Amino acid sequence: MGEIISLALIAGIVMGIQLGIRYFRSWRLRRRFQAGMSAYKEKRFPEALSAFQKCVRIAPEWLYVRTLAGICLSHIGREADALREIELVEALQPREAETWTLISTFFMLCMPENEPRLFDALERLAALDATAARTLIGQPLFARYGASPRLHALRQQVAPSE
Repeated sequence: MGEIISLALIAGIVMGIQLGIRYFRSWRLRRRFQAGMSAYKEKRFPEALSAFQKCVRIAPEWLYVRTLAGICLSHIGREADALREIELVEALQPREAETWTLISTFFMLCMPENEPRLFDALERLAALDATAARTLIGQPLFARYGASPRLHALRQQVAPSE
């Protein structure tokens, strides 16, 4: 009977330690993300990048924070590193609409002149989630591509069926 109580006590301690570690990681992640967002909003991109990279070390599969790191890298002139970060976003979850929304957003904000990559990402998004693609291409930032045959084709592809 004493052994069972000891085992239950040990299991409880182990569970408590695991929950404590998880809570601490979550708290650290949230704090670093908030610091990164504050720096990003104030256009302090090196500081934001540092915070987002710390978030990536804690939660490597968090696509949003990886995309933010890529955007910061682009803003500080490290385009090759930014593209590598975005390629990681794609590699982590290539079959998710969120992935292609983030990649499309990256190219719109950071490399709007890279029309082929932007439209490749938008076409992948449209194949996964037409509503998300329709919403994204409806943004004013897409006015610059008004003459693009790819944008015209994409609009037809994602138009709501009547």
